[in-house]
Amino acid sequence: MTEGTVLIVEDDATIARFVELELEHAGFDVLRAGDGPTAIDLLEANEVSLLILDLMLPGIDGIDVARHVRKKGSTVPILMLTARAETHDVVSGFEAGADDYLRKPFEIPELLSRVRALLKRTRASASQSPYEASGVRIDPEKREASTRGVPFDLTAKEFDLLAYLVSNAGRVISRDEILESVWGGQHATDSNVIEVFVCHIRSKIGDKENKVIQTIRGVGYFFARG
Repeated sequence: MTEGTVLIVEDDATIARFVELELEHAGFDVLRAGDGPTAIDLLEANEVSLLILDLMLPGIDGIDVARHVRKKGSTVPILMLTARAETHDVVSGFEAGADDYLRKPFEIPELLSRVRALLKRTRASASQSPYEASGVRIDPEKREASTRGVPFDLTAKEFDLLAYLVSNAGRVISRDEILESVWGGQHATDSNVIEVFVCHIRSKIGDKENKVIQTIRGVGYFFARG
């Protein structure tokens, strides 16, 4: 039984072939594309479990491919590959709809770990019931969030973070715990990433006075039960 179908979008044929062989060895079916337009065509023609997406691509870059995927309403997990490590570039990838990112060069065991973690998280979300705190309702199966019955748009990573905060409402959550649970621990050196996303979420849920998502200096965050 296959572990699922992974689409690799990478213009370096050597890297793409190497990753393809390793994924097939791990039990995955694999599709490949060397540019953005081909990737979009394959996504529309096939049922894909996960997308491995290089940031720098000919034709349409990875950011625009991710945006296209999300505008179509697809929730397929996206693992973005990038040689860029600046906070701005990381945030841009997540804002476009990426669920995770992996810096180049990378080791295959780490890539496989990220792939399996994303698929596990996606399958687990599909079996969870909605939950709520401070008027914010999270529907894990539909990956939808709403306040007092009114839905609002979130990027994939904003949803993951908000869902984690709401599910842990009423207790202080450390930054390290958030990094580990929402970002897989790999963003420990990107100290501004969490702050950027919390700021975005506060704006979207109307938390103008930071009463719902409270910053606990030197520790982390507290999401009020309401």
